Amino acid sequence: MSRDIRQRALQKIAALSAASSTTSFDRSDLDRLARACHTTSRLSPVTNGHCSKQSSSLGRVPMTIREFEVLLALCKAAPAVRTGQSAQRLAHQLAPYIREAHVQVFVPSPFFKKVEPSPTEAFAFHVTAALLSLGSNFHDLEESVSDSIWAFINAWGHLAGAVLPANSDDSEDPSLEDAIQTATLAVSLIGFLDAASAQADFWKAGGRLALIQRISGLLSEPFLIAVETAFSTIRHAHSTDRQTKEWKRYVRHYSASGRPLGAMLLQRSVMWLLVAGTSLLVTEPTLLKKTHILDLLLTGKKDLRPSSPRNRDVDLRSLDFYATMAMDQMNYLEASADFIKLGSPLDQKLAFTVKSAALISYLNCLLLNEDAADADLLMTWLEEALGDPLQMADGVLASVILKTLALICVISPTYATSVSRLLPRFIVQAGPDSETVAIASKCLAHVLQRLSHDAVITTLYTLGNVLSPGSDRTLTSGANGGDMTADGLGAVYLGRHSAGSSISLQVHGKEETSVVWKNVIQAVCGIAAACDDEMITALAQSMLLQKLDKIDPAIDARIITGAAALALKGGQLEFRSLLKLYSKMSHTGVVENRTFLLDAVMKARVRLSTNLRRGSPLYDIYWEHLLESILSIGDVHRSHQIKESDLQLAAQEIAQLLRPLAVLMSTNDLAFNSSSDDESHAMLRDVWFNIVVHGLAAQTDLGRQYLDELRLMAIHSPPLVTEQRGEQIESDIELNTVLRRGMSSEREALQKKQLINLVPTKAGDIKGLSYRKVIFLQSAYLVESLRADSGDCTKVMSYFLEPSMHRNDVHNTMEEVAAAVVDRYLRKTLAGNDSSFSAQYAAAQLATIFCNCCHRIERVQQAAFVCADRIIKEVPSALCHRSSLFALLELLSLMWSSCVEAETDMYSPRSNFTSTLGDVWVALSDDYDFRRHTLDALYRKAKQWVSGVIATAPLDVKGLLQTYLSEFNDGGAYGHISLGRSFALELASLIPFTDHKMQSLDPVGSCNINDASDFVAQYTTRQEYRYGETLPDRGTELVSFMHLNRSASFTQSSVSSASESTNAATALAHVEARLKSKKAAGLGEVRDILRRAAALLCRTNRDESDVAHYLVSIPFTMFTRESVKLGVSLWLGVINENPRLEPRLLSEIAQQWEFTIQRGLGLFSRELAHPDPFYLRKELAPSDLEGIARHKQHVHDVLSPHMRLIQFFGSHFNATRLGSPDIQRIFLRLLDFTLQAIRTSTSHPMARELRYQIVLFGLKVLRFCTTIGLVAQLRLKDQLLSAGLSWFKAAPRWSYGSNNLQLKTELRLLSDVAAALKQVSHIATDSTGNTRSLQAREQLLQLLIENEYNRLSVWVHPLEPHKAHTLGHNPHKTSVENAIAPLVRTAWAEDPAIAIELATIFQMPRIHKEVRWLLLNFPAIAVSDPEALPILLDGALPEDVSFQLKYLLFWAPVNPATAATYFLPAYRNNPYMIQYAMRALESHSTDVAFFYVPQIVQTLRYDALGYVERYILETAQFSQLFAHQIIWNMKANAYRDDDGTIPDDIKPTLDTVMEKMVSSFSDVDRDFYEREFAFFDEVTSISGKLKPFIKRPKPEKKQKIEEELRKIKVEVGVYLPISSDGVVIGIDRKSGKPLQSHAKAPYMATFRVKKNKAGSAQGENMLEEAGKSGNQPKDDQTIEVWQSAIFKVGDDCRQDVLVLQMISAFRGIFHNVGLEVFVYPYRVTATAPGCGVIEVLPNSISRDMLGREAVNGLYDYFISKYGNEDSLRFQKARNNFVKSMAAYSIISFLLQFKDRHNGNIMIDDAGHIVHIDFGFCFDIAPGGIKFERAPFKLTAEMMAVMGGSTDHQTFQWFEELCVKAFLASRQYCEKLSQIVLLMMGSGLPCFKPESVKHFKERFVLERSEREAAGFIRDLIRKSADNYWTGIYDQFQLLTNGIPY
Repeated sequence: MSRDIRQRALQKIAALSAASSTTSFDRSDLDRLARACHTTSRLSPVTNGHCSKQSSSLGRVPMTIREFEVLLALCKAAPAVRTGQSAQRLAHQLAPYIREAHVQVFVPSPFFKKVEPSPTEAFAFHVTAALLSLGSNFHDLEESVSDSIWAFINAWGHLAGAVLPANSDDSEDPSLEDAIQTATLAVSLIGFLDAASAQADFWKAGGRLALIQRISGLLSEPFLIAVETAFSTIRHAHSTDRQTKEWKRYVRHYSASGRPLGAMLLQRSVMWLLVAGTSLLVTEPTLLKKTHILDLLLTGKKDLRPSSPRNRDVDLRSLDFYATMAMDQMNYLEASADFIKLGSPLDQKLAFTVKSAALISYLNCLLLNEDAADADLLMTWLEEALGDPLQMADGVLASVILKTLALICVISPTYATSVSRLLPRFIVQAGPDSETVAIASKCLAHVLQRLSHDAVITTLYTLGNVLSPGSDRTLTSGANGGDMTADGLGAVYLGRHSAGSSISLQVHGKEETSVVWKNVIQAVCGIAAACDDEMITALAQSMLLQKLDKIDPAIDARIITGAAALALKGGQLEFRSLLKLYSKMSHTGVVENRTFLLDAVMKARVRLSTNLRRGSPLYDIYWEHLLESILSIGDVHRSHQIKESDLQLAAQEIAQLLRPLAVLMSTNDLAFNSSSDDESHAMLRDVWFNIVVHGLAAQTDLGRQYLDELRLMAIHSPPLVTEQRGEQIESDIELNTVLRRGMSSEREALQKKQLINLVPTKAGDIKGLSYRKVIFLQSAYLVESLRADSGDCTKVMSYFLEPSMHRNDVHNTMEEVAAAVVDRYLRKTLAGNDSSFSAQYAAAQLATIFCNCCHRIERVQQAAFVCADRIIKEVPSALCHRSSLFALLELLSLMWSSCVEAETDMYSPRSNFTSTLGDVWVALSDDYDFRRHTLDALYRKAKQWVSGVIATAPLDVKGLLQTYLSEFNDGGAYGHISLGRSFALELASLIPFTDHKMQSLDPVGSCNINDASDFVAQYTTRQEYRYGETLPDRGTELVSFMHLNRSASFTQSSVSSASESTNAATALAHVEARLKSKKAAGLGEVRDILRRAAALLCRTNRDESDVAHYLVSIPFTMFTRESVKLGVSLWLGVINENPRLEPRLLSEIAQQWEFTIQRGLGLFSRELAHPDPFYLRKELAPSDLEGIARHKQHVHDVLSPHMRLIQFFGSHFNATRLGSPDIQRIFLRLLDFTLQAIRTSTSHPMARELRYQIVLFGLKVLRFCTTIGLVAQLRLKDQLLSAGLSWFKAAPRWSYGSNNLQLKTELRLLSDVAAALKQVSHIATDSTGNTRSLQAREQLLQLLIENEYNRLSVWVHPLEPHKAHTLGHNPHKTSVENAIAPLVRTAWAEDPAIAIELATIFQMPRIHKEVRWLLLNFPAIAVSDPEALPILLDGALPEDVSFQLKYLLFWAPVNPATAATYFLPAYRNNPYMIQYAMRALESHSTDVAFFYVPQIVQTLRYDALGYVERYILETAQFSQLFAHQIIWNMKANAYRDDDGTIPDDIKPTLDTVMEKMVSSFSDVDRDFYEREFAFFDEVTSISGKLKPFIKRPKPEKKQKIEEELRKIKVEVGVYLPISSDGVVIGIDRKSGKPLQSHAKAPYMATFRVKKNKAGSAQGENMLEEAGKSGNQPKDDQTIEVWQSAIFKVGDDCRQDVLVLQMISAFRGIFHNVGLEVFVYPYRVTATAPGCGVIEVLPNSISRDMLGREAVNGLYDYFISKYGNEDSLRFQKARNNFVKSMAAYSIISFLLQFKDRHNGNIMIDDAGHIVHIDFGFCFDIAPGGIKFERAPFKLTAEMMAVMGGSTDHQTFQWFEELCVKAFLASRQYCEKLSQIVLLMMGSGLPCFKPESVKHFKERFVLERSEREAAGFIRDLIRKSADNYWTGIYDQFQLLTNGIPY
């Protein structure tokens, strides 16, 4: 045993060393092994004492067992060698051994006896194989290896010639010594030849020929005789010397292993070499290593001939030699046939092996060249062998003969007919074994395929006719189809005739007949399977099944199993028929107790189960059949008249299906296959119920008999209650028909008794349960107890998802069932008899249970806590494993993160939380209170559990906690807090109560002693050896380090000059250069390098300024949150360890900070611009909430590095406050350039914290810096005030996203800044000398910060005024006005933009007047701020504005809507105003102006000077889409009525502009225009053509639409006006659908549209190109979608266009603040008077349609579609509903939507509510009667969806979002009203003279933010279940039949 271990160890070492490509041979284990068997070490002892010839012979020196084993290890490792150097050294080492392999002697040792088959052969084989492998893998070694091989052959031949007798007639027996020498030669050659055969591809074709010729010449007949004589001498020797005994043992051992030593064994090896040589001429060596040559040839591949250059020199002569050699061998065997027959079975087998090789070789030659071999001769050999029972009894030879027969038919098809007769006769008459029959069947099928389809059928009939009762029957081939029509399958082949002549197949004797019948069945099945033809398979199956019950039971059993094999290759129809037959047989077998029949059916079914795989069409059929078969057994109809005997019979029938089902389930692992559908799970669930109903349980006799099958089914079954059951409201247990089976009072009592026996403690609860529930609970117990017996007790938790668990009796009983299941698992675990129940597996179970402790359903949590308590109590070591402990700690962290989301992402709670470290996943509810409750419960339990196991195994558990702390990765936990990490540290500090010494210490005062110091010490020690590699002192070693564990690309590019590098700085410089070139370098790689650089700085005494520079610059080069966090950690470490470097590092950090300003990174990035939403492109698309989340994360990532740095500066300044003056100067310098830059930095809302953190830091420096002078103090304070005030240059900003924690932080920060301002207020309070007073600016900043604080507090606490504290006092509005007014000019002096924004922030007349006065007098200063113009002009051109207008020539442009208003009459066509408006419009891209097309068209009414016309014409020149939209809008506005009979006053102007526009088009543009408008006019005209059909039935109208759609030809490049980002490529001609209308004929159609993947902007560019070029867009960047649209004629859509414009504007406002509310401004385009096209909302249904579908209410619809309130789908849909309700409620109020009946409210698949049809808005209502007096629609059913109570979390979210949506919209009131104002002249019915005024009033701008929040809450209260809303819904029901 120890020797085997040593040998395996040596081989493993050699293999590992060989596989390594990094270690040189000199330093590798291979070298050490090679030295252990060095050739010179064995030569020296024998150099004296022998002749010179022998003194140099390695083989004459005895080899020890140690050297042999080492040599063997080296040889076996040779194929794995990776490097050429190692290969060369190893080949050099082995070459001397091969040369002397035939004379090698071995030191006597008992261990050599274990070498198989003998040391000599093993030695020759392995050394040869190793050298050939090295030569094949490394071409440089080919020649040397070849020389060594030929040296061996020549030496062997020389010695072989010496052992031959001098006289060939000499009949004297050789001496024993000569015999042993001859035997040694023979055995070594056998080893060599076997290795050469295995790797014959080492030689080229010519080399192989020379080798085979040489070997053939050496093995002359005299030598073979000498070999036979030598072995005979050894066998009969009587000598007792050791060598003779050893050889006699070898002879016996070889015989025992089936290889008798002699000449035939040598010939076998030679013939194997011949097979290898000829086969390599036929195919590639890679194929031969996997598949036998004959099997390869039978595949029929045409590319078998190799193209390798090794075979180019093959010619006919070599083939002649090979064929002659094979033929000579055949002749020799034929001549020795009689002798072979008389020989032993082993000798016969060896001879047959030689014959097999000769036949294969001859066949190869014939394949390559038919002139080189004689096909007739080969056929003669094959026929003779086929007729010899002795030869065909040998499996190897029989296989070769049969396959060769098949292949010769390929070479010479004329043999096919003959072979097709020979093989059936062989199958029937020879009685071969089953394996041979299988091969014969396959070969026969191969031959038959060469003939015809009829030949196959004829042969099958021929064989089938043998299967008849009686003996001595002569059968002829032919289509005897009379009996084949029973199933209808044989009829297909009636009338066909044999392809060949009749043949007679005779059998004799009963035993022989039985064997023949079995062989025939196997042959029929084999032929059919090999043909792989469903019709043939069906015929064979039909033939066999007809023979059932006609012969004998044994044959019937074989037919039944054979049919199963055929069914696997057959069609679905035959498969179903067979399954039905099996069911019938099984029933018969059970009823009649026919055991053989049941066994046969069982075997057949199991075969099907074993071979069918998921994905096969037969699999689904079989799976459903098994389930349905079990479910069909039982009393389906006779519930109350069931006999016990019938139940027992049914149980027996079910039992017959258990094993096939169990095997099928285990093979396909249903339990863990997510693709399994719900229907399969439901059926399997019912199967278990039926099993229990019929008494197949663990406590019954029948159940115990099939316990293994039941257990296997349980292992691979999903739980009977799946996760989806938790989404249902009601249980279906009482409705399940299977659970009612067998129900009677007696059986109910029996089942209850059985359940009480299983859970005796719940007898009282069980007695009150219904029969169905008892069966359900018994089924649960059966499945989960069996699963627990197999090692899984966790699935029982899922049963608490069952809705019936709400009942106490069911829940209590299930709790006890779960306890019993866990107890069964614990019993097996505690027994310790099964390794699969060890503590590590228990730990995995515990980890899963811990996940259930966080389940979103409370009863599952409770059950999981009970189970966890039980397991930890009984097996505390289960929590001492990484899997369970890490899972628990990570779950604490995940639950903490989920609760923190209530602050960081309030309105979009994540449901799924995952940890890779703990390998856990949980799905949580959106109820934050329940999350906090769950966390609290888990924390308390975790503390109890972990403290308990710490007491049990303190050192191990604390060691695991150290590992957890080491492996923790900060993945962005908020504030770098991980509850699991904190918990681990807390618990690890506990003193275990089992530590008696520490527990015995008396407390000292109030000191709390714990074990933290020891734990931290151990943790630190572990970190030292875990990350113990420090940075070398010099650069060369650093570069070496950088090579370690680095990818090749990294080392080559980053350390290209590593060899010349002399210091660490050079290496770090390469890293930085790589980072600057944007080449990939992960943080992990950089972290390792920087850690070692920091280690160098920590201990250096030299001035490592360069290393210090790169330690700072590299994190700044990466400039990510992670890199800066790493940098801060390393910088502080170096500063604390080596204070001398502190100034150097700080100056580097300050310099790098300055570089970030210069490079525009982080806070100073240009990409963080936050423009006014009215300056951006507006989207008519759903709210992009995912885009908001991405942008929020992007901004956070950009700002995070600077935030981390300013925290570092603040901390370090406080730590060094009274320290070095130099360090304080660094901070002053840093503040100087930062405060200058911050004035122009980003005004993004998320930058507020960072900007004021910098200001707060500066205020601290100002207050505490001791080195700053008075002038510097004044300058710094001046800069700080400017920096603080610069935030207010932009419009007031709320927040971005729903991160309340961020806002609370900002409130605290603003409070701190205000306090810090007061602390430095004494500085520069008065003007002295050249310094001016800063008091006014300070006061201004203080007031603005207080106002900002008060504004944001409303956003943080919109519903809770009592929680919103005010900063400073809360004076009356007049007091604020009095305080601000004197400071307006101070703000103007600081920056006019600040003064301008004061008028926005404080809506007070005095302030507005003061700002306007400044603008009137100093307009030039404010030209860069477009927001100044509305204040200056105030909605018209005032009389006091005159000279100021000239500045409009270079005033910054306003937004397009505002610019368009300057064309209105109120501005009196002032040239300056018009030119400015024109310039402002032109300054915006077409994408932005495109949105305002309706407003631009309306301005033509007032375009006296033609500026608007010019703008339209010029813009149309470079944007065809703009031109088309303008034209459609002009057409729509040309008339006042829907029928186009009353022209508008603007019509002549519109006609003129359209005419000019079209005439200015280029030829390409005009062609595009004509194609588009012709296509769209065709589509729209269908609506007009439908008008005569208005009163007709819908089918008739639909037919008319389809008829018209078929006439439309889709031209290239055309598009729908509502889909200007996609090209129409087709129409669904059958999609036409007439819509309901009293007097009009709208219809809907669906189009195939090709869109750009990148988005709408790129899509419009793509459309322009396609329209102009006339070519379809390329497919690589596009996607195709179906787009539905509604087309109207006679219905004005312009009002819908305006409202959806407004909704889109609100969408932009909401996006601007990152507010997570949802609107869908779908697209509507008015294309002509009373005509338009409307986008159909995808995947949506109206609330009206829900009512027509008999849904009781919206809440019921949500429950039915998404599951109950606990389901994640419901919660996600409810969340979407709330977000859309909030947005539409505010918009509905502001725009005064009326006619809000249920037909105008849609619900999409995601749960969003979407309003449509805006015919009544602003100041009109249906019929002029204002039924709808509620501010917006908020019905009881809507409230029910949102929680049903005003106190519910979801409803509060709705209220908060309403308030925030309103607050976000207020500051854009003026711009929104301008969109409306521009449309006032359009004649839209929704407008009254004061519509704009009323619209503005609804924003309640006179109120403060807090008052506005209260105003919205009042609106919500008024709207909630409003009486008038209900009245209007009733009105709509009565008048229009719209349900509610």
